[in-house]
Amino acid sequence: MASDSKAQLANLVELARQHTSDGRRIIFENITDLFLSPEGRLSERETALMTDILHKLVHDVEMEVRRDLSERLADNSEAPHDLVVMLANDEIEVARPLLLKSGVLRDADLIEVIKERTQEHILEVARRDTLSEAVTDAIVSRGEDDVIETLINNADAVMSRRALQFLVERSKRVDRFQRPLILRGDLPPPLAHRMFWWVSAALRQHILTSFTVDDAMVEDFLRDSAESAIERTKLHRGAETAAEALVNGLADRGELTLDFILRALHNGEIQLFITALANRARIEIPTARRIVLDAGGEPLAVLCRAVGMEQGQFASTYLLTRSPHGNALGTMVTPKVAELFASLTREAAMAALRYWKQDDEFLRAQSDIARVSSGVGT
Repeated sequence: MASDSKAQLANLVELARQHTSDGRRIIFENITDLFLSPEGRLSERETALMTDILHKLVHDVEMEVRRDLSERLADNSEAPHDLVVMLANDEIEVARPLLLKSGVLRDADLIEVIKERTQEHILEVARRDTLSEAVTDAIVSRGEDDVIETLINNADAVMSRRALQFLVERSKRVDRFQRPLILRGDLPPPLAHRMFWWVSAALRQHILTSFTVDDAMVEDFLRDSAESAIERTKLHRGAETAAEALVNGLADRGELTLDFILRALHNGEIQLFITALANRARIEIPTARRIVLDAGGEPLAVLCRAVGMEQGQFASTYLLTRSPHGNALGTMVTPKVAELFASLTREAAMAALRYWKQDDEFLRAQSDIARVSSGVGT
């Protein structure tokens, strides 16, 4: 059997010396058949010789032949690593099956393809059944929007928190990232709640009803950084406004009721209303203002539920804050917002509110820290 193999190899070597296109194709096809034979009749030395010949011929044969080899190697776990890597870096028509399926390709090989080859190559990598954090990080760093969208939709791709944070921020500008990101099972609840402010009403409702926010999930260092910066800010804040003084006095005496808050709104005293609502919810006034003025109304539903409003009180609050002239005529609570308010428990609303508070505090802390570092306002 060994002599038969040697004779076959000798014939192929002689054919290679003819330097014809047909000859190269015959050599390539024969060596491929011999190399991939399930009979396993090649020795280690013969296998090395086959690999060497295939390396030398791979760029001299027609793309159709290289593509055929690539397809045959894609499902072969014993395929020679160097040859698979070479074909994976070939034209996309050749590389596609290997990038999509080959288990011979290692993370380092895939990352090299991502760094050096085209967006079409990266797209095929993004479609693989399993992807590690290292590979997905590389895709996120270099992939264009179509590639990134494919990666986000790949439920089997393991994504680092760092990559998810980057994509959450990017989804502010790229709407088509929003839905697949929110539907990913590995998206941390704090990141989902951060997206709340720039997604559609339907996705907002999904976030509030599907992601439970636990204070423990918000990193301690974020909270610590926020609190220290906030304390610095409060020292330089100056005197209270008249609205704050009134609200703080009522709160100290236990007289800051929902009736008072609603009466302030009905009387058109919006600043007093927002200040009182912030005090009762234990959030910062800018956070309360952001929630009340949000055009969608979903954040207001969360805030009103968190402070204990009933359906009728929320409906009145919603209508008056949506009305340009302080009256509710001609407006109505949208069905989605009404449904959201009805579906929320007070505990869930308070959890979402806690995270928004921490998120706003953190963002403000970062702004304060940056301002102090640059010497602005000192």
